[in-house]
Amino acid sequence: MSISHRPSEETLAAFAAGQLDEGLAVVVACHIEADQESRRRLRELEAVQGALLDAIDPIPMVSGPNRAASAGRAAPMPAAAAASVEAGMPQVLRPYGLGPWRPIGIRIAMRRVEVPGAGARVFMLRAGPGIALPPHKHTGFEWTTILAGAYEHEYGRYAAGDFDEADTEHDHTPRVDPVEGCTCIVAMTGSVRLQGWLGRLLQPLVRF
Repeated sequence: MSISHRPSEETLAAFAAGQLDEGLAVVVACHIEADQESRRRLRELEAVQGALLDAIDPIPMVSGPNRAASAGRAAPMPAAAAASVEAGMPQVLRPYGLGPWRPIGIRIAMRRVEVPGAGARVFMLRAGPGIALPPHKHTGFEWTTILAGAYEHEYGRYAAGDFDEADTEHDHTPRVDPVEGCTCIVAMTGSVRLQGWLGRLLQPLVRF
């Protein structure tokens, strides 16, 4: 697996510090699981942050039911409750419920990823070879990790393991690999403004 696109330093630092919304963090964690270089960068950031913590006076930790969700990582479940992950799915998804695949267009399907307490909406998208997804804009973040196959748009080609970090500055029209198709996991905040007839068809389905 050759990975070309990784999270920004700001995003990875926020992940290391537990400052990301858990929905966004899940998608980052899927990339990190696949990419040795991002794991190395994460260890370096954690070491720096640990050294900074050692240099300040300790304060009492706040405990409570929401602490794991605010930690910016996939929260582990007790061993008895943790479910096995489907073949080909990232192991970091073990604590989360995966809905069924539902068709939302010709050779396009979506499934929900249940991340309790997350502000971002998390879902998987599967598109057949050669599909051109609708051009769209964002009012928030759209972070994507490619699980299989590939797509490309105005900012490059994204293949298995790559992380696509889009925000309000990015308007794009993804085109799915003509041979492999594409399966990805996406976290979105704000809203996406889909354009064209297919965009009008998909719009209600991305507001779950």
